[in-house]
Amino acid sequence: MQIKSDGNVSSPVERGIIKTDQQNVLIRLGNMYAPNVGLPKIADVGKYNYCSSCGTCEAICPVNAPVVRREPVDISKDKNNYRKMELKTEMLFRDASPFRGEVNPCVQCYACERVCPILDGFPVDEFNNIISMKAGKSRTLHGQDGAVVSQILKSLFEQGEIDCAIGVVRNDKWSTKIMTFTNPEDVVKASGTKYTYQPVVSTMRDIHRAYIDSAESPLISPDGSMLEEPRTYVEPIKNILKKYEKVALVGVPCQVHGAHLFRENFNRIELIIGLICMESFSEEIMFSEIIPKIMGVDIRDVVKMNFHKGKFIVETTKETKEVPIKDVAPMARKGCHFCCDYTSYFADISVGSVGSDDGWSTIFVRTEKGEQYLKKVNDIEYSDKPISLDIVKKLASMKHKNNKWDWREFMKEIWSRDSPPRPWGRERLEKIPPEIEKVEKIEKTEKPAKPKE
Repeated sequence: MQIKSDGNVSSPVERGIIKTDQQNVLIRLGNMYAPNVGLPKIADVGKYNYCSSCGTCEAICPVNAPVVRREPVDISKDKNNYRKMELKTEMLFRDASPFRGEVNPCVQCYACERVCPILDGFPVDEFNNIISMKAGKSRTLHGQDGAVVSQILKSLFEQGEIDCAIGVVRNDKWSTKIMTFTNPEDVVKASGTKYTYQPVVSTMRDIHRAYIDSAESPLISPDGSMLEEPRTYVEPIKNILKKYEKVALVGVPCQVHGAHLFRENFNRIELIIGLICMESFSEEIMFSEIIPKIMGVDIRDVVKMNFHKGKFIVETTKETKEVPIKDVAPMARKGCHFCCDYTSYFADISVGSVGSDDGWSTIFVRTEKGEQYLKKVNDIEYSDKPISLDIVKKLASMKHKNNKWDWREFMKEIWSRDSPPRPWGRERLEKIPPEIEKVEKIEKTEKPAKPKE
């Protein structure tokens, strides 16, 4: 059910809830281009638990309306409970009252639904954009599966090719947090795979927010007209933008997809490095269920975790334990059970352990930009042994099969809801691919008959 605006209800700006000129402009533009069309479509993504918690909507929103949960989640009733995206308002045009502590921040710009990976669909063939593939490992760093990601970032930092890198670090208790690296030493300290999830792309919000508030953004006055002279802003904002002009981002497939869509709208992300990923877990599940109950060890003794050859392996200071992946996979975050991307299709460079020998990383170069940057990286040794692509494809197929759902119909329903569809919705509808089975069936049907002799 769509919520329509009431012309007699004053806007949040008119009631003094939102006061800045910039937000005033955004509301005017939003009402101009998308009037009376209801909640942004990410509301449906959250409602049906499809949200991957990538954080891209939080990063791009000019008024911080959608946010990814940060507080602990309750797994006592639902083992798959996780930190998904939530809108700060239930109804877009609700008559918010500051006296009741209610604020309706959404300005109807709909940037969030343009960068949501779920609303963009999934790749049908994960391997059709690979330019080159090879196995590699760092000559100077020691890390899980060759430390290739750390070596790429370290080398690019040393050459001044990137200003910062966004990734995830952990402490001795395996608790993770997002970190913005600004030097090669930080990258080296943070090496190693982590299996609990953080909304990595949300960190781009600080940089994007600075852009919106700076003289680099469109010069529009509160009444909607263009300004002749640039606005003057404080130096710290300009320093933020100068400091983070070339950003590298490391993430799992859902985060990589979101970062790819974010980059199409805001080009500060210079390089996207994707990790090959089957699933990830909430800290609550990992620390309260998997480690103590399934693996039977103390998290304080754990020195390494790994998914390898169908096993989840935990090494402690005393012993090594392993269980079949199928024993822990059902406990993955709910959003992971709807993900149909194994190899980070939308990355510039994808990296993972599967398909190469122990101690080496599989590297897929997917874009020309990725190829250019990888050529600049020093101290990576490449193997003469080819990648076992069949193994990678087998695992990708397994993920697709296990997580199969009708995302095409979901996209059709969501984007066809408006009449006519919004321009970006029309683009999404036009690019929805047919199922592979249907394509093969059509090809067989259209195959010309063999001429009679």
